[in-house]
Amino acid sequence: MHNTLMNIWNDLSWILPLRTSFVTPFFEAITLMGYPVFLILFISFGYFYWSSARFTRVAMMLFISGIINFFLKDYFQDPRPPMEYMLDPKIGTSYGLPSGHAQIAVTLWGLLAYELKNKWITVLASILIMLICFSRLYLGVHDIEDVLFGLIIGLLILTIWHSVITSKFFKELSRTKIILLILVFQFMAYIFYPTHQGHEISIWFLGAMAGWYLGSSNINFINNNMINFLLSLISTGAVFFAMIFSTNLAEIYTSSSLIGFLTNYSLGFIFSFFVTYIIPSVWVFFSLASDTHD
Repeated sequence: MHNTLMNIWNDLSWILPLRTSFVTPFFEAITLMGYPVFLILFISFGYFYWSSARFTRVAMMLFISGIINFFLKDYFQDPRPPMEYMLDPKIGTSYGLPSGHAQIAVTLWGLLAYELKNKWITVLASILIMLICFSRLYLGVHDIEDVLFGLIIGLLILTIWHSVITSKFFKELSRTKIILLILVFQFMAYIFYPTHQGHEISIWFLGAMAGWYLGSSNINFINNNMINFLLSLISTGAVFFAMIFSTNLAEIYTSSSLIGFLTNYSLGFIFSFFVTYIIPSVWVFFSLASDTHD
C-alpha cells in the first residue's frame, strides 16, 4: 500500500502519452508565468498602471512566499523527477519540494482574486492556478507530491497573510514599525537558512523586499489612460533591463561571507527602490504624475 501511494506521488510515466507537438508549447508558455522574470514584470506593471498600494501588498507577499519556498527546497533537498521526463531546462540544479510555481500561483492569483472580489477574475485566477500547476507535471519538472505540497504551503501563506494584514494590530502599525518587522523577518531567514553558498538569488530577494516597501508610494497619473498605459509599459521595459543587470551581478558575487551577503542584498534593494521610487520620481519630475508617500 505504501509503495503504491509513493508511486502515485512520484511517478510521472502517465504524463508521457499526453505530450504532443501542439500541447507542449502551450504549457511551456504557461509555465513562464511562475518564473521571477514574469512575476516581477507583472507586479511592476500593476504597480505603475493599476494600483501602487495593492501591488505593494502583492509584492510583499510574493517576496515572503519566494523566500519561504527557497528555504523549504534547501531544507528538504528533495530531488526532482528523472532527467528523461524534463522539458524545462530553466530549473537549473534546484530541488523539487515544494513546487515554487504552485506555491506562487496560489499566493499571487489567490490574493488578487480576494482583493478585486470579482466573480470572473476569481474564475480566471482559479483556471490559471490549475494550468500553472499542471504545466509543472506536464513538463516533467515536478511530481504530484511537489505540486500538492506547493499548493498547501501557498494556501497557508495566503491565509496567514490575510489574517495579519486585516488585523487591528497590523492596521495600527506605523510605516517605521513595519520596516522593522521586515528586517526582523529577513534576519531570521538569514540566520536559519539551510545554506547560503550558491543561493545568492534568495539573498537578492531579501534586499528586493526591503527596497520595494521602503520606496513604495501612492502614484497618481495626470494624463489620459492611453498615455498612462504607454508610460507604464515603457517603465516596465526599464524594469526588465534593470532586473537582468542586477541579477547577473548577483550571480557574480557568490561568496558566502558577510561581504557577499551585503553585496547581493544591496543589489536587490537598489533594484526594487529603482522600481518603486526612482521611476515614479522621474514621472513626477516631468509633471506626468503626482506622488504621495504614506
